Amino acid sequence: MKFGSSMTVSSMSGEDPIDDLFPASFALGINTNTSTHPPIYNNYQQYNAHSTDAVSLRPYPSSLTPSRSLPSSLGTFVIDDAASGTGGAHIIDDAGPDPDFPKQHTELRRTLKTRHIQMIAVGGVLGNGLFIGSGRILANSGPLGMILGFLITGAIVFSVMVSFGEMVALIPIAGGISAFGSRFVDDSLGFALGFCYWFSLAIAIPTQVASAAILVTYFEPFDPWRIPPAALTVSFLFIIILINVLEVRIYAEVEYIFGQLKLIFLLSLIIVMFVLNRGHIPPQAGKMTIFPVNFLYWDKSASPDYGPFRPAFEVTSTQYIYGSTGTFLMIWTAVVQSVYSFSGTELVALTAGEARHPRKSLPRATLRIFFRIFILYMLGVLAMGLNVAAGTSVLPSFFTPWSAFDSQKVSWVYGLSPDGNCMSGTVNMKGFSNSNSSPWVIALQNGGQCVGAAVVTCCFVFCAWSAGNSFLYASSRTLYALAVQGKFPRVFRRCTKRGVPIVSVLFTFTIALTVFLVSFPNSTSFTIYYWIRKLTSVPGTLVWAGICLSYIRFYYGLRLRPDIVQRDMASYPYRSPFQPYTAYFGLIGCVLLVIFNDMTIFIQFEWQYLIASYVSLVLFLICFLGYKFWRSTRIVPLSQLDLDLGRREMDQYEAETAAELGMMEKGIWGRGKRAWYWIKVLTI
Repeated sequence: MKFGSSMTVSSMSGEDPIDDLFPASFALGINTNTSTHPPIYNNYQQYNAHSTDAVSLRPYPSSLTPSRSLPSSLGTFVIDDAASGTGGAHIIDDAGPDPDFPKQHTELRRTLKTRHIQMIAVGGVLGNGLFIGSGRILANSGPLGMILGFLITGAIVFSVMVSFGEMVALIPIAGGISAFGSRFVDDSLGFALGFCYWFSLAIAIPTQVASAAILVTYFEPFDPWRIPPAALTVSFLFIIILINVLEVRIYAEVEYIFGQLKLIFLLSLIIVMFVLNRGHIPPQAGKMTIFPVNFLYWDKSASPDYGPFRPAFEVTSTQYIYGSTGTFLMIWTAVVQSVYSFSGTELVALTAGEARHPRKSLPRATLRIFFRIFILYMLGVLAMGLNVAAGTSVLPSFFTPWSAFDSQKVSWVYGLSPDGNCMSGTVNMKGFSNSNSSPWVIALQNGGQCVGAAVVTCCFVFCAWSAGNSFLYASSRTLYALAVQGKFPRVFRRCTKRGVPIVSVLFTFTIALTVFLVSFPNSTSFTIYYWIRKLTSVPGTLVWAGICLSYIRFYYGLRLRPDIVQRDMASYPYRSPFQPYTAYFGLIGCVLLVIFNDMTIFIQFEWQYLIASYVSLVLFLICFLGYKFWRSTRIVPLSQLDLDLGRREMDQYEAETAAELGMMEKGIWGRGKRAWYWIKVLTI
């Protein structure tokens, strides 16, 4: 697409369109405070020569040659109408006008505040990863191995998030995961990242909903043979789609409440675990307790099964790996398996198209969410390791032969928990995690807290369902961004009058209907469930790697542009620490996680596990190579990286609304606000 290509800009007020403003591969925000339309730019020189009263624009350096024929779909940049207060997102897109649908019905609304953005991410992160999947990590790696696994994964995720936050702060564009890959690396990479991310989020919805339906079987009235889990999923899905078709402002308030409840629940549960460990919570009448235990399960001299690590890395029930190799495998499997618990932290950046002040709110939300989740996760895994022995028989094992999925018969039993304290329902399926295999529930049952275990299980159901709700929001916005960028059919751009991308929401929801394939209590359903779980975690890691690669290119491209704001300037929106080494660390870590995402195939080879582990990587390569062949894309040279479109408009918008944003305050008041900000970042 050459500069000077014809395109249109619509405004919420219905004014005349502007033609030939920028390449059609961009969606730019137009501030409607001006009485006249901006001039037409035919090239970078004209664009950079233009100046406004609010911002002094420097000419593009003659020593650099920007790309005159840019790849399509480099991003979506939208700014709300501050004057009218409507929050409409004014869009230019690559797909062109749709004669059958009003232009204003292809626009999102900028109504999300920082608190909304944070809780949307919390809704996606706090699912079953920490609450249910952590039992397998504890059984495989021991308490210290689990802590180290979460610590290493947290470091990788931190590298990804701060790198992503810096790019979004300077150039706040919707669909940044795909857009930054296209803009800073290769358009085919942007497409592959965007498609795989949408697909992984879409199929994550049925996994969370199915998990919620299975967790309900903890209670006797929900015997899966009397009330099939599929019946429960209907109600779960109905509520999810109902919330997601509401105006984004209402959805955000609902998600804010859900996120706060989940944070309060997790924090309360952690406190209960530490108090229980000291024996300060008496058991219910007629029940027994094993507490206090203090650090008993960390003391290897107390029992061969105790200690910071497991005695050996268990491959199968008859095969073990001892020594330093076994310890390394324990830590690495903990790293790989904990990735699922951190999936969703990047949801913060997906709100760029609907955030009121993205340059201010997105970096703050990114830091706050990461530190809150990371600190709570580390406290949580410490509490689990203190209260539950890694050798507990009900914890799921590391390796389950694939034949076991087909040969064993699934059953549901309602009876006493292994400690003889509490009555509960259990789905008997080797290798499958349920509420009774959760370390949190096991600890409460061992402490004679049967009512507490039941309440916690109810909260697990809510957390799983809420995560599915967040994933539908995130996946539909990803699909919408791909359509606006011209990478998907333009029908997916269509929005309601309230700014909800209704076609993207409904289409993604149809993917969620695959939940009925995994909602029946039989071995086939559990086999499909395992495959879907694999399809959700690996693409997310690929996306993290793509973010780090995009940042590395962005970092070096920015150094070639001395005419614009640099990282060492006070006016730079957000400077992430220790770059570019932080991004390199994140990239290398993510690549290793993708390559060695399942140690099973390297220890006990089975072709089914091989396919399940790497089918996502194959899908990514097909998308990358197919799009590259179809569009004849190429890697963008560093000297031609576009760092202007989107950034310049936000600079102007920011200067015009500086009083509202509170970004021009100086002196004691300004320093006080910054100090209070960091206090909020590092505390709950």
